Amino acid sequence: MQQPFATLAEAASALRSGAVGSRELVAAALADADVLDPLLGVYVTRFPEQALAAARAADSRPAAERGPLHGLPLAVKDNLATVEGPATAQSPAHDPHWWRGLDAPAVARLRRAGAVVLGKTTMAEYAMGRPDPAHPFPVPRNPWDPERWTGGSSTGNGAGIASGLFLGALGSDTSGSVRLPAALCGTTGLKTTFGLLPTDGCLPLSPSQDVLGPMAVSARDCGLLLDALTGQPGRAPAPVGIRGLRIGVPYGLLDTPGITGPCRAAFQEALRTLRELGCEIREFELPEFGALLAVNAVTMLAEAFSEHGERLAADWTGHGRGFRRLAAAGGLVPAHLYLRAQRTRERLTAALLERMDGPAGADLIATPTWPAPARPYAQETAPGDELNLTAVWNPTGFPALALPMGADPAGLPLSLQLAGRSRSEHTLLRAGEAFQSVTTWHLRRAAPDPRHRPAPLRDPDREDPAPASPTPSTPGPGRVPADVEEALAAVGITPGPADLAVVRAVARALLAAGRQPAA
Repeated sequence: MQQPFATLAEAASALRSGAVGSRELVAAALADADVLDPLLGVYVTRFPEQALAAARAADSRPAAERGPLHGLPLAVKDNLATVEGPATAQSPAHDPHWWRGLDAPAVARLRRAGAVVLGKTTMAEYAMGRPDPAHPFPVPRNPWDPERWTGGSSTGNGAGIASGLFLGALGSDTSGSVRLPAALCGTTGLKTTFGLLPTDGCLPLSPSQDVLGPMAVSARDCGLLLDALTGQPGRAPAPVGIRGLRIGVPYGLLDTPGITGPCRAAFQEALRTLRELGCEIREFELPEFGALLAVNAVTMLAEAFSEHGERLAADWTGHGRGFRRLAAAGGLVPAHLYLRAQRTRERLTAALLERMDGPAGADLIATPTWPAPARPYAQETAPGDELNLTAVWNPTGFPALALPMGADPAGLPLSLQLAGRSRSEHTLLRAGEAFQSVTTWHLRRAAPDPRHRPAPLRDPDREDPAPASPTPSTPGPGRVPADVEEALAAVGITPGPADLAVVRAVARALLAAGRQPAA
């Protein structure tokens, strides 16, 4: 690896001072990608000629005109528009002319601060689902173990930062898509407050929950990117002191099955570190957790179908199985359940804010980011099988920060999640920077062997054909339609037996979640 800097902040300082040139860093990043990308599947598209040209222009810029991200090579998730090439959203069915030749406003802000775009990174199709072995796109691999998943959906960003192919990237988050890859790859990622950053030029999944967020090595790096993204470059670094900060911990949540022993131990150690830094660690009840997870799922899938249903109907098999099955299930959500989810969302967010502001409240809430290390690709999981500790913050619109807190016995990363009120990004980053000032987990870098040849993804439809879907009894209000096939046909979708069986199962779970009593 030719990357000479441990963090984005170090590289930024060296570039602004002229100690190193942008062309040197860009050439090194491209050379490293030549070696490792065939294994890790970080990029959908690279822009070597354009990146080198932008680096040369940066190197010729007078010192007085150098921005905070001057000459820094960064990556961009492939659901965001860039002038160099079309966004694919990792979908063969996507319109290649969408926003062609334009930058998304967030990307344009990074460029105005001096950043150089290396390329577009791999992701879950339209930011939802798992890789489909039938897809023509690269399969993202975890640099700590290429047989394992990187987390979705900003997959290439997590793998690229962890392996040193680049030090920072821009992703999107609808139920954890910035934080989960950060957690499983051992990097830092910030889900921003809903509406803080413009999502124009980002292909939508769930417009009422989609946000953009920076991913990098450290909390300080994420702050550097956030300042550029919000149009506030040059802000003085926040002091790292966090004495007196109230951090609430929903201890009851830690007894939930699925949270591994190493994750619990690392989380307790992280709390001890925060306490030693002067934080007040206190118990904080989170009765809204289950209901907010249900709100996230109902909202995300119903809105995904609203955004993508027409294209699904026009080209069902042109979409990957992970995405099309989840989106189709969203088309079976009754309007009254979607509306109920939105009312529940507003009420629970208000109740949570009131409790945070009360005498037993908290400035931040701490949980693990994910309950376990990255799972092997060979370990199949159904939607909802894994406890999602990230999605609860998307319906509220609150920001949340994922940062490395340890490793399991095999060396796989484990992650701490801190969440706060809307617009509390700087408090989150201050806490993260303080934590990382006395820990070194974020500085670990994976060293994958480029000669490794990981096993191909299983194709469960081919190896274990799904049985014919049984006909259920006549449904009542809010139940799965008696004939899912007929209901889908009414909106122009005609899935085969394997797709139909999965859509039925997802819809049943989704509707059950939507009907659960709110906290």
